[in-house]
Amino acid sequence: MSGLRFTQPVYRHFAAALLAADGVESCGIAFAHYDDKANSWVVATAEPVPEHAYASRGPFAATLTSGFLVEVANRSRASGMAAIIVHTHPFDQQTPAFSMIDDRGEAAFGPYLARRGAAVPHLAMVIGPNACRARRLDDGSSVDVWEVGEKLILHSPIEGAASELRDDRQIRAFGKPGQRIIKNLHFGVIGAGGTGSVTSQQLAHLGATHVTLIDPDAIEDTNLNRLVGAVPSDVGSAKVEVVKRMMQAINPGMRVNAIRGDVVDEEIAVELSSFDFIFICTDSHASRAVVNQAAYQHLVPTIDMGVRITVAQNAITHITGRVQMLSPGLACLTCTRALKGEQILREMMTEEQRLADPYVDGVNEPQPAVISLNSTVASLAVTMMLGVVTRVPAMPRHQHYDGIKGQVRVKEEKVRDGCISCSGEGALAKGCSWELPVRRRRAPRKAA
Repeated sequence: MSGLRFTQPVYRHFAAALLAADGVESCGIAFAHYDDKANSWVVATAEPVPEHAYASRGPFAATLTSGFLVEVANRSRASGMAAIIVHTHPFDQQTPAFSMIDDRGEAAFGPYLARRGAAVPHLAMVIGPNACRARRLDDGSSVDVWEVGEKLILHSPIEGAASELRDDRQIRAFGKPGQRIIKNLHFGVIGAGGTGSVTSQQLAHLGATHVTLIDPDAIEDTNLNRLVGAVPSDVGSAKVEVVKRMMQAINPGMRVNAIRGDVVDEEIAVELSSFDFIFICTDSHASRAVVNQAAYQHLVPTIDMGVRITVAQNAITHITGRVQMLSPGLACLTCTRALKGEQILREMMTEEQRLADPYVDGVNEPQPAVISLNSTVASLAVTMMLGVVTRVPAMPRHQHYDGIKGQVRVKEEKVRDGCISCSGEGALAKGCSWELPVRRRRAPRKAA
């Protein structure tokens, strides 16, 4: 996700504190981890400046002391983080715009911060009662401002049109702003099999314009009963290429990146921070562990889904599905004990390592799979996404489906204190300053 990313509580507390100033402008400072690949800033801290930091302050202008700005630059350089200089326009009920006073102040401070702060792009931000705006200090280009939590909220202006006739029925449901959001988001779909192909099909119909598919596998005969868009002549082709073909047949204007690779590998996992929204459609515990941490580390809202049919003594005993959102404030897969450590270890190994380790079992037996169950769970996941990014009032963020009873049950799970993946003590909002639990690229052997 490009742009400036706040967790939901940090943005709301920060904005509320700045705007509660009895009609005078307020200033704040945020520090963020910058990701050059994603062109994103993940906010680590944000707080109003202390009273002694103001040189002057009134209803339409606020100036900070040079000594305080030196402290900001020093802190940026020491931490390696970008500094975001924030102020309010308390009387602007629309999307606030930077004033000429703002322009002059940034023209003086921006070059100084570039010289004395961390060697990353720094930002300026203005907050009004109902919206905000941000821009880079070096070139003045606009930067989107996102609030990430149970909802994904874009606080800066939404670009693009949403009036195409093909989207008319959707616009009637969740409005033009909702349709523009869907068109502007870069979706990542991890796994292009049963649930992944259905999810991708629905994104194409919904009018998504940018999707990246990641899957290492080729189509086999056994995939044809549930991989949407695949035909017998596709056996041997990469799953991602077949799903890409299907999506672009539905929506020819789509940009679909097809990556044939495993997200547990370092060179593939680096793509995760550039997504705006992720769907996990794989049964691999290792890949889910990687994406689970990335969701909180890089503040990318993610929906994980899984299906299972249990057969015992030639009878079906369970038909179940699970859909769980992973985002700041919500329990992660580690908290809900959905990940199996031994399975992660086995899947992270190379084939040579598995064969050499006498304590590691072979590959798992294939599980039963039916397209109707995949479609049900994928539809729950896509509807959950609509409840996150549009006005669709779909509130659950963790659901369990029982196909035998025909019931969908909502679950409430709490974040575990000190969780390594989703708490402030762990990976939450750490951006590129933390490493993902990926399979590292092995350095080539030196010639003898």
